Amino acid sequence: MKMIYQLERIKKINRMIKSANTGSPKEFADELGISESHFYRYIEELQEMGMPIQYSRARKTYYYENNTELSLSYSLKIISDHGAKEIIGGCKKSSSLLFYESGRLLL
Repeated sequence: MKMIYQLERIKKINRMIKSANTGSPKEFADELGISESHFYRYIEELQEMGMPIQYSRARKTYYYENNTELSLSYSLKIISDHGAKEIIGGCKKSSSLLFYESGRLLL
C-alpha cells in the first residue's frame, strides 16, 4: 500500500502547486509530512516527467508555468486467485511498474 500513499502525496503536491499556496520548501515538506530532502526528490521527479514547476521567492510558493496541469488517476481491483487464472490463463502475474505519458502517471 506504500504506492497508494505515494500517489496520494503526488495528488496533494499537485493540488497545492496548482493553488500556488505552498509556502516555502520547508513549510511545503512539513505539510506533506516528509523531510525537506525527500520533498526535493518529489519535485525533481515531477520536473523530470516534464512538469514545469517553478518557485517564486517573492510569493513564497511553487507554481506551474503556462497553466500546466497534472492529471493523476488510478484504480484498484481485487482479483481472487480463481479470477486471476481466468483472466491470464492460469499464471499469476504482478507488476508494480509506473508509466508516464504526457505528464500523466499511468498504472
